[in-house]
Amino acid sequence: MLVALAALALAGCGGGEDEGGGGKVDLRVTVYPNGVAGDSTTWTLQCEPVGGDHPDRDAACARLAALEDPFGKVKPVPRCDEIPGASPEVASIEGDFRGRRVEETFDRSSACVFERWDRLGPVFPTGF
Repeated sequence: MLVALAALALAGCGGGEDEGGGGKVDLRVTVYPNGVAGDSTTWTLQCEPVGGDHPDRDAACARLAALEDPFGKVKPVPRCDEIPGASPEVASIEGDFRGRRVEETFDRSSACVFERWDRLGPVFPTGF
């Protein structure tokens, strides 16, 4: 019995198309232009093949493909000061990315988090 359970557990580890950056991308991107208390717009984004109702899916998928770990941590900055007049924008991304579940929130309130937003560029549409 234990051997069977161990085999089942190992069957889900490694291998397959998700290694090396390939694999399914199926995300829901929500942007709150005036902060979470305001209105929001949500799009779907699929890559490999490109699909969904995201307004710039080709550029968004290209950006995700170019980044080794688009949802990883960014390098620390010396000071995490709030940015005067920073945009109140908030965004969230949920879904499947290259074989892993993603649930991330982004904002532009300080130097420490601003780079996370900018790194994803066209994944967060502007002027909608």
